[in-house]
Amino acid sequence: MKSASQSIESGKLNFFKVMNLGIAQIVLWGGSYFLLSVLAKDIIAEMSWSYQQVYGCLSLALLVSGLLLPSVGRTIQHTDRHAVLLFSGLVMAIGLIIIGSSSNFLMFASGWVIIGIAMAMGLYDALFAAIGKRYSLNAAKSIVWITLISSLAPSVSWLFTSYILDVFGWRYTCYTYAILLIITILPIHMHVFKNKEGNKSTSKDGTLQSAVEPFRSKLYYLLSANFTLGSVITTSVIIHLIQILLHGKTEMSMVFVVISFLGPSQAIARVIELIIGKRSAIEMSFISTIIIFFGMILIFVSPIFAIPGVVVFGIGNGMRSVLRGTLPLSVYGKDNYALILGRLARLPLLAQATAPFLGGYLIQQFGMVIFLCVISFMAIVNIFLIALIKQAVEQYKLISIHE
Repeated sequence: MKSASQSIESGKLNFFKVMNLGIAQIVLWGGSYFLLSVLAKDIIAEMSWSYQQVYGCLSLALLVSGLLLPSVGRTIQHTDRHAVLLFSGLVMAIGLIIIGSSSNFLMFASGWVIIGIAMAMGLYDALFAAIGKRYSLNAAKSIVWITLISSLAPSVSWLFTSYILDVFGWRYTCYTYAILLIITILPIHMHVFKNKEGNKSTSKDGTLQSAVEPFRSKLYYLLSANFTLGSVITTSVIIHLIQILLHGKTEMSMVFVVISFLGPSQAIARVIELIIGKRSAIEMSFISTIIIFFGMILIFVSPIFAIPGVVVFGIGNGMRSVLRGTLPLSVYGKDNYALILGRLARLPLLAQATAPFLGGYLIQQFGMVIFLCVISFMAIVNIFLIALIKQAVEQYKLISIHE
């Protein structure tokens, strides 16, 4: 007979809980990753800091997040209390209050360090780890729905932040977001992740070897390389998209029309996931990687194909963000899932933090053509990595069956 805790773990998130988690992700992403897109200009004007200084703080936050994610994964794996997720909004709010009160750059950067901690605690990787651990393979469809809802984060957060900025200025925008985080994130996560009675930590019947073994396998290294390359490719293209379009002779008046298709196309990707959800995660990974490469080629070739290129690229990138959670879950199951997800997220986030600088260096030193060739080569390598991952998964499952 199954225990109460097991029955909870094998259940499903209902639509109301999924909707709440999607809204929480919109608020968390809006208070961190997308914040400077709107506030940077006013911050630079008031504080006389350089563009590189201000955006360098976002890179710093991503770096902190990447370094902390393995520890977050271990915490989620070894406890059912989900304190990491519960207090992510409060920690992010503290960071925003410090940023809003900044009188010097050190204080401003310190606020972003705290936001980086909160990003590790509450964004996709921590959330996927928590719901994957509790709901096992039933979490896959919930992950797709959550990312579908949270794909609205850029549009919703930019509109909301712009409105508050126009009315109150950038400092009070930070305070407003801090209040919003405090009143939404804790109640939502408390409601979704109710503690299981009499189960303060996960069982420790597994040996140390079983917990460590996944990180020494060929499959783990291939997944890590695939996720890292995917992160570098998509971040580099998105960050430098305006420059890429201008280099391709797209008129400036059309550039912002073209990039406006990126957000909606990522939402379309989630719908596609739901429609063809019967395909395996490996198949979806292959489709996603091919689509990203094809979209890049369309963007690079001619202004005529810029809009369809951005749409195709956005669909591929939207699928990739879902696969960050569903692919490791389909391969490893829920055993050590939080640990594996935390480890797998580290290198992609570190790469994401450095990609803007490396991309900018390539463009400045060698020109846009070399930059595009390097990114295209990386995309081709990533396609071959998926084929190697497919072989490694088959070997891994055969070994698991024999054991």
